[in-house]
Amino acid sequence: MSAAVQAAPGGGVAPPLQACAVKAFDEYAVAMSVWERQWAEGVISVRPDFNAAALARANAHNSALQRDGFRIHYLAGNAPETLDLDESIAALRLFDWTPEQEQALRLTEPDYASVVDAADRDRLAADAQAKSDELEAYFEETFTNNAGAVWAKKLGEILRRGNGALEKCHQLHPAPPPKPDEGPTVETPPVSASPEMAPPAAPAPASGTAPKT
Repeated sequence: MSAAVQAAPGGGVAPPLQACAVKAFDEYAVAMSVWERQWAEGVISVRPDFNAAALARANAHNSALQRDGFRIHYLAGNAPETLDLDESIAALRLFDWTPEQEQALRLTEPDYASVVDAADRDRLAADAQAKSDELEAYFEETFTNNAGAVWAKKLGEILRRGNGALEKCHQLHPAPPPKPDEGPTVETPPVSASPEMAPPAAPAPASGTAPKT
């Protein structure tokens, strides 16, 4: 059973494993977006003074998640080997991003530039909140007491589901085993063969190696 290949921004086509992983990430991102919003609403219900800071924090996290989703889709089709599919669903967001890739995605995906602008704007707005540092301290605190255990449990469940979906991708589309390095082989003539019956010598390999992509 194989998943259909998935077109990606930039004209690339994601291999089956990466296409499956991207779908799993999309589902994880939706669940995380809901969690961020619900956590903010929960904080506001008990700490109304955190209203502006909590909403700004949720907006910033969700905008960054959407931006990274665009980039992950691009990498899946154009540089699939750069995505970390072995650690966890959240580790898909840990990738190198070059100016060349940024430019290519902006040129091929009309909505991307506005998403990046929103992510930058929301991050600045969250950092500018008077209670942003206090809110982060509250976030850490509530994850260590009984009140915060509910949110920690919900977050853990989202991560477990995402990791389970990623593991299923590996089961459905196992990566091929690495091929051993094999140099050019030359057929050796039988010992009894006369010199004129020997095969021509293989041409010498070109010097240098192709750059890694």
